[in-house]
Amino acid sequence: MEQPYKRRNLLKNKLLKRIILSRNLQPIATLLAFAPFIFVAVTGIIGISSGAKNFSVVFTWILWSVLLALLLVPFLGRSWCFLCPIVWPGELIQRKLWKRFGSSKLMNLRWPKILQNVWLQIFIFIFFGIWMVVLVTQPFVTAIAVIMLITGATVTFILFPRRSFCRYLCPPGLFIGLYSAYSPIEVRVKDRNICLTPTSEGGCEKECYSGSENGYGCPWFEFPQNMVSNIDCGLCTECFKTCPRDNIALNARPFGAELKSESMRRKPDEAWRALILLAFPLVYTAVLFGPWAWIKSWGDLLLYTNSVGMVQHFFYIILIIDIVLGIIPGLHLLASMGSKLLSGTKDISTKRLFVNYAYAYIPLGLMLWVGFNFSLLMIEWSYIPVVLSDPFGAGWNLLGTTHLPWMPIALPIPIAEVAFALSGVLLSLKVGYNSLIAIYPNRKQAVRALIPFAILTTAIAIVYVWFYI
Repeated sequence: MEQPYKRRNLLKNKLLKRIILSRNLQPIATLLAFAPFIFVAVTGIIGISSGAKNFSVVFTWILWSVLLALLLVPFLGRSWCFLCPIVWPGELIQRKLWKRFGSSKLMNLRWPKILQNVWLQIFIFIFFGIWMVVLVTQPFVTAIAVIMLITGATVTFILFPRRSFCRYLCPPGLFIGLYSAYSPIEVRVKDRNICLTPTSEGGCEKECYSGSENGYGCPWFEFPQNMVSNIDCGLCTECFKTCPRDNIALNARPFGAELKSESMRRKPDEAWRALILLAFPLVYTAVLFGPWAWIKSWGDLLLYTNSVGMVQHFFYIILIIDIVLGIIPGLHLLASMGSKLLSGTKDISTKRLFVNYAYAYIPLGLMLWVGFNFSLLMIEWSYIPVVLSDPFGAGWNLLGTTHLPWMPIALPIPIAEVAFALSGVLLSLKVGYNSLIAIYPNRKQAVRALIPFAILTTAIAIVYVWFYI
């Protein structure tokens, strides 16, 4: 498999390799992550109803989601999936308390072939996205969402083998998976020729996929010898433990290196994932930080006033769906048609341009998510010490910070947002140009084909920055 970029195997560090190979690493990490999410459910149900004073909302949407978008995904890819508490009860049941290795299954039903893509995951993500205003303001709703995810994951783990939930259903996984393609961490085989050696000639039994006495078969249904992308690798470390030839590497690589690889297969459902995730930072920014207060009020189904009711909320839902599934993909389709027209080549289909170039929006989308969460953190950070001191809003003052006033840090936001958006545009255009060069043999055709996409990319960034300046 072509891997045209430099990489360095981090497991040459003996201490790190020993940690990764430890069977206790993932259970302990997951258990530690599970505790605060259980507390999210408890405080959301029995704590104060004000989101700004309840641990449930502040931890989930001001601490965890911000940490995910600003640090974990950009720098460590799917590292959150490694310790995800949402799947811990289900995986515990499926693996029978981690007392057996090899295959990971219980009832072992077959996941429907028609759903072996990210479409269902996309619609679940959109469903939660529509309820965003309620989730970030209502502790009880946040608690119910966490309980629903844990319950859904547990049922899925009982019915289907391995991490079918993570691969096909998990809404945070939609975001984490796509943008992990840009991160500087990857799991890959060291030497693919070792994997291709027949068993009769001393080759392995493909324990990385099927499992062995040392660990489980890949929970994500990935076959390491064929992996060229991070999108469906959950960094679970099982392949490190099961490979009898020590042929799995944990590599550091340049940011975005994977997107330059021609071996990375471009798929329509993944293209739509990129477009939808590009749209949501615009939506969230407009609703929470935009000048139209009525949008936020229409989105809060639980805080009706005399002038806001079900009809307004219905139109809010239609507006969100139109932007996410209509306007942004529609503009990309127009750009694809314009790209084909300007290139002067009839042999390249609009569909191919639509699918291939959608991956170029990954850097811009990631930077917009980073920017949105950065602004959220700068504005709402002071709620964190308040709820740590009084998580239920019951009048406690455990750390002496309960009465800390709201102290937004607004000054650096406009400058930071311009920097995030500009870097996203430049990085996306670079990825897009490389993508078009792979399609068009003539560089002049590739440059002409890039023009409509460059206009759209720049326009999206300008609209996003407009909300902050």
